[in-house]
Amino acid sequence: MTEADQAVSLQPLPWQASNWQRLSGCIESDRMPHAVLLTGTAGVGKARFARALAAALLCEAKDGQGVACGTCKGCRMLQAGTHPDFTLIQPEEPGKAIRIDTIREFTARGALTSQSGGYKAIILEPADALNTAAANSLLKTLEEPVERTVMILVTSRPGRLPATIRSRCQRYDFPPPEAAGARAWLQQQGIGDPSQAELLLSLAAGAPLRALDYARNGTLEERDDMIRETQAILAGKEDPVVVAQRWSQLDQGQVIQWFSGWLIDIIRLKIASQAAAIINIDQRERLQVLAREVNSKRVYALLDRLIEANRTLGAQLNTQMQLESLLLDWADLGVE
Repeated sequence: MTEADQAVSLQPLPWQASNWQRLSGCIESDRMPHAVLLTGTAGVGKARFARALAAALLCEAKDGQGVACGTCKGCRMLQAGTHPDFTLIQPEEPGKAIRIDTIREFTARGALTSQSGGYKAIILEPADALNTAAANSLLKTLEEPVERTVMILVTSRPGRLPATIRSRCQRYDFPPPEAAGARAWLQQQGIGDPSQAELLLSLAAGAPLRALDYARNGTLEERDDMIRETQAILAGKEDPVVVAQRWSQLDQGQVIQWFSGWLIDIIRLKIASQAAAIINIDQRERLQVLAREVNSKRVYALLDRLIEANRTLGAQLNTQMQLESLLLDWADLGVE
């Protein structure tokens, strides 16, 4: 990470100003809650906000807006990954659970007490990855907070956290910014084509960081391949089992999101046709064709299955088998 990148990461994003003002005020008045829960759709910058907040808690010379200076001893140690009063708790692998051993190891070594005499900052991300035993272990810590120790829980799925944990945190919601502000920010990041920015934000449910990620990582090309395969399956030109095998190698959260989005658009187009406001605005013609070819009741039933698949994401032991079942149902959605 360059010095410029480090400086940017200490700053909250423009649409986070309200939450930043509230929490930086808590730091300034020394009334920081012992646990905060940052929630909102993926891609709105909750993780970045959490890191900026942790930096502000540990900084020795914050600016007038409560933003970490980036140059004091505390900031330098944080950027080097050596600050004794900062801990980041994440799954060992993306998509896996945070296990009880991780929480026990953290609490057993006295990590809840500041070594510098200031704040102690702990980020749990994503907090919904805590398994049941780990959540229960964390609950005991939340029930007996340590002075000037702040736990920052980050999640896009607060409903997956036990109510007992949610109730012991001060919650801050992060909705997507207004469309104009999101487009302006994307333009600053190099997305100069307004139509491309509109498409990216539509696909990302208005979340600017997710939209930017789509633009940079080849996700849109992968999506185009998938929707072509989906159309080919319905036409009998692709084998659902073969396609499921390929899709099983992809990010399953993304696969479920794309597939669900197409079904939602198909339902909207069956109801309103040309007037429908759809998610996949660049695929209207293809989706209109599909809308004419599928049975409405079966589309709703398949969408219900995809919603359930999304709810249990990460718990599915045989991803390919699940995808085979979904795509075989899709192949049988023809109008009768």
